[in-house]
Amino acid sequence: MLKINNLKKSFGGIVATDNVNLELEKQTINAIIGPNGAGKTTLFNLITGKLKTDSGSIFIENREITNLDETETTHIGIARAFQITNIFPNLTVYESIKLALLSKKNGLNNMWTRFKDHKVNSDADDIMKLAGLIKSKNIVSSELSHGDQKLLDIALALCLKPKLLLLDEPTAGMGPEERWKMIDRIKELWKKTKITILFIEHDMDIVFGIAQKIFVLQQGAILAEGNPQDIKKNQKVIKAYLGGGKK
Repeated sequence: MLKINNLKKSFGGIVATDNVNLELEKQTINAIIGPNGAGKTTLFNLITGKLKTDSGSIFIENREITNLDETETTHIGIARAFQITNIFPNLTVYESIKLALLSKKNGLNNMWTRFKDHKVNSDADDIMKLAGLIKSKNIVSSELSHGDQKLLDIALALCLKPKLLLLDEPTAGMGPEERWKMIDRIKELWKKTKITILFIEHDMDIVFGIAQKIFVLQQGAILAEGNPQDIKKNQKVIKAYLGGGKK
């Protein structure tokens, strides 16, 4: 699904990604963990085309996407939900999702009249169900709870019909109960769509509870990768990140 080869990116003398090699299997849930400054968000920015690489290559389904811009990677099938939500604050949940769907279909001309289009309405209903937002359908986005705003951001990403969904700290700023509700929703979404997911997360209980494969970044390089059981036992990871040494 996603394959990254020898990816490098520096900012001045600071190495953000250091010869990163990473491969995701199709229809899997994957996590990236690592201390602050490890290069996690930079890696997402390189995948989506927000940043240009210094060297290395990125492929999705054997198609090279290295250094394509964000619009091009979106059309190819990569969608991203952000740590800080990127929603339409003055529109209702329903209006927001329909607007995103029309944008995907290049149907923004006369968009308000086209909101009556049955297919758009039907697709919006399906996405709201996936995201658990049916009860919030007519609520203005800015009035949603923090957790529901995060769900709406994910719903807007799903409107792009992605092959790969990137989630940047989906539980950031949430209390314990709200965090687990979010994770349950992501698991349910994955079961229904089998979309490939790659997420960044700091809560290790969540990472070990949902990820099928985990990549550990340290100082821009892949320190380790494997299933949750392997990562829990990996002495390099324990020493560097999970509490057995300096972070």
